[in-house]
Amino acid sequence: MSKTSLQAAYKALLARQRLEPNPSQAALVARLARLQTDLTIPTVSPKGVYIYGSVGTGKSRIADLFASTFAPSISSRRIHFHEFIMDIHTRLHHARSQASFSGDPLLQIGREIRDESRVLCFDEFQVTDIADALILRRLFGSFWRSGGVVVATSNRMPEELYWKGLNRDLFLPFVGELKERCEIWRLDGKEDYRMKVGTADRRVDVFFTNESEFWKSLVHATGGAEMIEVTIPVMMNRQLRVWSATGRNGKIVARSTFEDLCQKNLGSPDFYALCKATNTVYLSSLRNFAADELDFVRRFITLVDLAYETKTRIICLSSVPLSEVFSNIVPSRIPIQGELKDDLVRYLTVKGEGGSSSSMMTTFIGKIEWSATGLTKASLASGGAGETDVGFAIGRAISRLYEMGSKDYHLRN
Repeated sequence: MSKTSLQAAYKALLARQRLEPNPSQAALVARLARLQTDLTIPTVSPKGVYIYGSVGTGKSRIADLFASTFAPSISSRRIHFHEFIMDIHTRLHHARSQASFSGDPLLQIGREIRDESRVLCFDEFQVTDIADALILRRLFGSFWRSGGVVVATSNRMPEELYWKGLNRDLFLPFVGELKERCEIWRLDGKEDYRMKVGTADRRVDVFFTNESEFWKSLVHATGGAEMIEVTIPVMMNRQLRVWSATGRNGKIVARSTFEDLCQKNLGSPDFYALCKATNTVYLSSLRNFAADELDFVRRFITLVDLAYETKTRIICLSSVPLSEVFSNIVPSRIPIQGELKDDLVRYLTVKGEGGSSSSMMTTFIGKIEWSATGLTKASLASGGAGETDVGFAIGRAISRLYEMGSKDYHLRN
């Protein structure tokens, strides 16, 4: 690939109106193109790039372009951070089960990953679990010392990763090394491009509060085919059972409930297996979550993230409008009324009894702004360690659910 292949791909997306002109995106594309060139020069040891910014500013799209326009001589791996962590835990389990196990397997795993891929390109870099927080420095330290390069996207600046997490002081050395090994790049943007995806005739309903409309949508998706209970294999000899049918155009449609997927002891491996095995997931029983149901909400957000990564569409049935689903987790400090309410109606319509409207508003946590709609007239409450990460992630999840309503959603660039 020539050094201009990334810029050419970016310009092609602009020409096809898959992206809108954005000076901050163009500058990032130029920076990543320079990194691609540096990687082809044997005497250069380039820094990676850590990209952060608000929801829907195009971080993932630019990272996809970067990963897809490498020179053939550069080994790389484009992966969602959830999936990467699953892989690391699997490798750790395998290493510790060996009779010859001794020492710190993370050092060897880091070197193995570098041997497989010189460049790791992550989507949605986030740390909410102490087990993950404590392995990152040793793992990435080994990867970086072996000559590896990291490009990552995140909603959070490095200093706010694992914010107020348990034993966070043990995690901070990783933050310091991340800032040494990567250029920190803020991608600016006020509007969430996903909220502008498609005109009405290019959209499908993905969030229902009317049960009969939800089931009609499911029947249409399956072409009336009978759904049967199937078993989906999950890593480490686990299994996940859902209802499934082969629908229109040979697409696999699955059906489950929030209780079965998000209130049981399931996690990233289960959701990843589900999303890889299906094209569309119909999920019923969403509701107004209580403040003490953060674990359930986190699982739902993980499901949405992995569905987005695999281009699987999630279609939801809820007992309340979307504006009320997370209101106890990130309650608004001001009422939704007047001009703000009109904006919300314009940005997101939810299918229900006679139609209803909802969305989430902008929130500020620390110095970072996230927004599902691009609005700047409201702020949401923030909480502690994983809670603040849930706040960031809720905005991202709503934004991605909206993009799933585009008829072009399944299409790759």
